[in-house]
Amino acid sequence: MFEGIRAVLAGLPEVDRYPTVDEQQAELDELAGRYPQLVAVRRVGTSRQGEPIRVASIGDGTANALVLGGPHPNEPVGGLTVRELGRLLCARPELRAGLRWHLVPCIDPDGARLNESWFASPGDREAYARGFYRPDLAEQPEWTFPHLAEHWYFDRMLPETVALSRLIDELRPVVQASLHNAEYGGLFHYTTGASPEVVAALAAVAEWTGLPGQHAVWEIPAANELAPGVLRLPPVAELTEGAPAGEGAFGASSAEYAARHGTVTVITEVPLWTDPRAADTNPSEQSLAETLHDCLAALSAGTEAVESVLTVAEPALRLDTPHHRGLRGMLSAAHRMHAGWQRIAAGPDGARPATVAEVCSFQSLPHTMLPRMAGTLLRLLDAERAAGNVRPPLRAARARTEELLTGWLRAADDLPGRPIPLRQQVAAQLGAVLAAAAVLRS
Repeated sequence: MFEGIRAVLAGLPEVDRYPTVDEQQAELDELAGRYPQLVAVRRVGTSRQGEPIRVASIGDGTANALVLGGPHPNEPVGGLTVRELGRLLCARPELRAGLRWHLVPCIDPDGARLNESWFASPGDREAYARGFYRPDLAEQPEWTFPHLAEHWYFDRMLPETVALSRLIDELRPVVQASLHNAEYGGLFHYTTGASPEVVAALAAVAEWTGLPGQHAVWEIPAANELAPGVLRLPPVAELTEGAPAGEGAFGASSAEYAARHGTVTVITEVPLWTDPRAADTNPSEQSLAETLHDCLAALSAGTEAVESVLTVAEPALRLDTPHHRGLRGMLSAAHRMHAGWQRIAAGPDGARPATVAEVCSFQSLPHTMLPRMAGTLLRLLDAERAAGNVRPPLRAARARTEELLTGWLRAADDLPGRPIPLRQQVAAQLGAVLAAAAVLRS
């Protein structure tokens, strides 16, 4: 079933940069102009800042497949994957047989524009950190679908989320693919509602593309492993279990929303930097508790350093910026992550040997989180300076933040990982999308 897909992946072109929002929009129009009988482009919504959100529909199958690029704006590889998928679907009828495909290159164009400074420098860790923007959870289209349970009530849908919900309800897709980047380690996938055949196909994609599979994921301690590198995405009720009751800080995911239609969702997380240790399940010389202790100590110390700088700066801030909200969200997430993994370290699982993959995953965690925080704080402070706010506390805060970022980038350079060629990143996402669709179509 998959020989044709593997041949397609082997023939992908080399690319050297991620496309900007304007380039993605132009590529949709170019595709529709080249294949006017096959491709229809339409607007399905409007972003908070007035950007059109558009979808290209390809083919005439009786069932629908929905592919979402740019669900997080610091994860731009989906724009490349949508471009290559669109071209392949038009050129190779066998790939679209039985399905009508709907491709959205970027569901958060406002956020993507705030990351574009590093899109031409893939693999440059410093450019990535200094140009980094990730919105607070309450401002992420992927995680602001309604969740109406009293314990964690959320109904503050964004315009982008409303557009996606309308599209999902209209299409009732059999498969939905959300295209993400991880940052460091190996390739992994989340899924909901998938059959064992889909899970097996996703687990095989790492080998197809020459990437290590990620055998330890620190993002969601509650995630269940369905196969090596394939995790069940927990619903929001599980993710918030034990959290204080009241209004939630985020909502359900697009995967949870689409499940009402029986949709199988595949979320592919392809890293920007790869480390072969991510696939090594052999025991290390450390216990899991020891591994977590070192990781969490570094994360906690760095988080406290950023919070101390922000405490000095905040009384002098005058702007309401997405960088400020995003930083506050990152700090809260770091505290939640710290508490979640600390409970695991203190439990019976903490006494077992950590695998090499777990050492890799948790060793990289502070090197992932801390430069993000420092880069975001710099952008916040630079926005104030650009607006004429040069108060002494802000100048002192910026000098200290620059010092923190420089040190953390230097430390991250000691990790053994290497940047992944963009062609390989695209191949991983395309392989997952096409493999899942092939199984469901059969």
